[in-house]
Amino acid sequence: MTDQLNDDGFVKVERFKYKPTTNKKKNKKNKYVFKDSDDWTLEDVKKTLKERKETLVESRFYKELITVFEQHLFTTNPFDIICYGIGSVQKSKNAQYQFVLALILRELLKIPGKMYIFDPVMTELDKELCQFHDIEIIKENENGKRSVTKETLFYMPHCGRGLYSNTLSANWNEEQLPLLTIIGNRFDMYVGSQLERDLVRECPYLIPAVDILKVVSFPKEFDNNQIFNDLSIQTFPNETVTKLKQEFWTSVPTTDEEKIDNE
Repeated sequence: MTDQLNDDGFVKVERFKYKPTTNKKKNKKNKYVFKDSDDWTLEDVKKTLKERKETLVESRFYKELITVFEQHLFTTNPFDIICYGIGSVQKSKNAQYQFVLALILRELLKIPGKMYIFDPVMTELDKELCQFHDIEIIKENENGKRSVTKETLFYMPHCGRGLYSNTLSANWNEEQLPLLTIIGNRFDMYVGSQLERDLVRECPYLIPAVDILKVVSFPKEFDNNQIFNDLSIQTFPNETVTKLKQEFWTSVPTTDEEKIDNE
């Protein structure tokens, strides 16, 4: 190809002509628009939980957790699951992951009975979500004091120490205590680090319980380590409980006020 010359001897330059193209997508909103959780629908929360589940099951934490479950949880054969203190799935990222794990547990354990849930901060959307997943909402605040007659998994991530103590108090005998499996914070973390007078006042049943517990901890790290940190599987082996003397069941410490009331 030879260059063309103008009359004055310079090279004739063909100007590049820009041909505008029609961008069919230019009027579409491609940016993600944040939607406040107050405005969520059931579909929004279901989509969020699907994403949380994918993140959880693909993590190294979950792979290690499944091994722990296989070795220490599946053999407990719970009939029901009671969920306390998960919080609001609509409002909390931590609650979303904890709720997802509860659903996974029901599936893995092939729970033949029911799954129950209660938290005073649950929203109407949270309750709608529970109904969608066939989870029975406990109508009144039991303060953890549910007495059981069948093997039961109490799923209580990061509950207050008083709530754990209440659950123990409602089942504090040789027949019922071995029926409990509690997924929650390690009881010995409270007993080993708090003042005794505070323990006696707020969670007296944790004090004798730590001596007969079998404790298996969750893996250490997940996400920001605030979701499943310090959780464990805590059981009361039947072979241990049946060897306890009668004095054990009356050895729960009481405050001075309670002593006066009992006299």
